[in-house]
Amino acid sequence: MGMIRLGNKPPLTVAPEDTVVRASRAMTERKVGAATVVEGARVLGVVTERDVMQRVVAAGLDPATARVREIMTSPALSVGLKTSVAEAAAMMRRHHIRHLVVIDQNERLCGMLALRYLLYDLMDDMERNVGDLMGYIMTDGPGG
Repeated sequence: MGMIRLGNKPPLTVAPEDTVVRASRAMTERKVGAATVVEGARVLGVVTERDVMQRVVAAGLDPATARVREIMTSPALSVGLKTSVAEAAAMMRRHHIRHLVVIDQNERLCGMLALRYLLYDLMDDMERNVGDLMGYIMTDGPGG
């Protein structure tokens, strides 16, 4: 399995002082389940759909006045650009999370990794392996 690949869209970022409504709308517009919370170039945390559901809706907070800093998950768990798909998936499984922040060697934000894309990559790899095995099995050996 190869290293993680990031899409061509920059990751969605929100500020810690943004309202939950603003962050939720931004996530909805981008069709993503999480945003990285940044202050300048520093990653402070992650805000996810689950954070909104558990820490705002279920807690009875007003999303128009609640701030991202109040509900975000911090610190954000992160991986480097050279992390393998298997390592990233294992980290998500170990921590029961669906998103990882991707940073470069200087700890600058490069992307957000969603579990579904890791699963797609793992499934593609398995399909390639099955195809290779089927080709091997179906090939006639010496003497036909």
